[in-house]
Amino acid sequence: MAEKLLIEVNDSVELYLYEGILKQNKIPYIIKRPNVRGYVRIIAGEAHAVPAEIYVPEELYDDALEFTEVIRVEKNQGPDNKENPTYKKRKAFAWIIVGAFALTVLILVLTEFVF
Repeated sequence: MAEKLLIEVNDSVELYLYEGILKQNKIPYIIKRPNVRGYVRIIAGEAHAVPAEIYVPEELYDDALEFTEVIRVEKNQGPDNKENPTYKKRKAFAWIIVGAFALTVLILVLTEFVF
């Protein structure tokens, strides 16, 4: 059975999400942790070791990709994704708040010296 890389994950929560969807849809998978060796496996535990690569059978790759699409879509809609439409609005709002705070502090400092 030939296997194909589905995704490389860097977060244990994301790993559990992928595992759950693949199990639910009865798609066999293999998790490989190429950079996790020896003591790290003992200390962190096998289940929590990331980064991890998820492989699925080549003939089920398209099905696995379709079933896990929801995770990739949600991940791309996160607040820290620069391609998210609300990212620029949130960033601008944060700078407005910082500017207002800095202006208030500046006014207080200047008025302190006047009186």
